[in-house]
Amino acid sequence: YPDHLWRNQEKVRLEGNDRGLTGKQYSHDLIEAEALKFILENKDKSFFAYVPFTIPHLALQVPEDSLAEYVGKWDDPPYDGKSGYLPHPTPRAAYAAMITRMDRSVGRILELIKQLGLDDNTLVIFTSDNGGAFGEVTKEFDFLPGRMGGTDYVFFGSTGNSRAFKGSIYEGGIRTPFIARWPGKIKAGTVSQLPAVFYDVMPTLAEIAGAPTPKETDGVSFLPTLLGKGKQKGQRKHEFLFWDFGGYGGQQAVRMGDWKGLRRNLHRGNTRIELYNLATDPGEQRDVAAKHPNIVRRVAAIMQREHTPSTVFPIKILDNPTR
Repeated sequence: YPDHLWRNQEKVRLEGNDRGLTGKQYSHDLIEAEALKFILENKDKSFFAYVPFTIPHLALQVPEDSLAEYVGKWDDPPYDGKSGYLPHPTPRAAYAAMITRMDRSVGRILELIKQLGLDDNTLVIFTSDNGGAFGEVTKEFDFLPGRMGGTDYVFFGSTGNSRAFKGSIYEGGIRTPFIARWPGKIKAGTVSQLPAVFYDVMPTLAEIAGAPTPKETDGVSFLPTLLGKGKQKGQRKHEFLFWDFGGYGGQQAVRMGDWKGLRRNLHRGNTRIELYNLATDPGEQRDVAAKHPNIVRRVAAIMQREHTPSTVFPIKILDNPTR
């Protein structure tokens, strides 16, 4: 329940949202309505609809009709608000209700596409911008103020067997769901092990639309994989993937095939690289950097070469090493 949303460059004020647990205009519902309206208005021509759902997200806020579906279903200790965001009397129920409300919106969008006869000619992608919400404070993330916002990623198994959570460059922070649906084009129930990242989406959509890929991107189209033709058409693969993040202590990560090298707490002067083999250790529990110094050196070279200084999230130890 924010006090405004943005429609392109227009700031849209929302009335009746006074920072309580509920308000008059739920941002998610407004975005759902806008998406359905857009699809209806453009049903007779090609269109691209990006639907930026705001849930599940902190603060824990959801309309009463959704909350009622889960209140009392399990033990649900209240959240006092001392670790950020608003307090909530039933935080687990609220989180579950937010996800269910989001699922309902996905269903309404898919049903409208079907009713309009666009089902077989529409690619639908559902994904997330990061891993599960913040978890408990550990020695790795002791700069976080407790279980932020009242979320309980352990209770819900939000990150599966992956390590850590949102904000981290461990798999729990950067490995996300990615579901693609395109009847007649994508075989239902198939699973791909191709490592892909968000900057691959633009080249993929460009190839589908028959448009040129912008030269500025490092992305690779994964359309052959979507169509089940990766082997026949020679799906291109990244030499490496790279993450460079000045937030949450300062972090970097490199993935090369099954190898994943990372370093964290750069703001505290730590430059030691951890190394994991995701094929044998997807939970990143066994640091094998000491056993593979050559791979660590390759990771370090990529981290140094690919790092771009940021004025918003600077990493001083990398940008000003003499200070």
